[in-house]
Amino acid sequence: MKKPNLNKPSKVERARARLDSAVARLEEALDRRLDSLPDAAGKPTAETPSALVEELESLRDENAKLKGLNEIVTTRLDAAIGRLRTAIGN
Repeated sequence: MKKPNLNKPSKVERARARLDSAVARLEEALDRRLDSLPDAAGKPTAETPSALVEELESLRDENAKLKGLNEIVTTRLDAAIGRLRTAIGN
């Protein structure tokens, strides 16, 4: 007897959701950190340590690259899963 297809999210989709959630939590923590700096109001100012600003920019760039890579991997995995399902007759 075949199991009914309940359209559950795939492992990749669940992993992506966890990654997105983790990134959002990191961004919130960073925003809170920036808010705690004197007169920062969440935005880099002349008084904000330049190393912190550089690190923030670097992390944002890395995050953008990882999101792009995640899209590529998701597409490839979905295609591979589709080919496997076709091969086994599902």
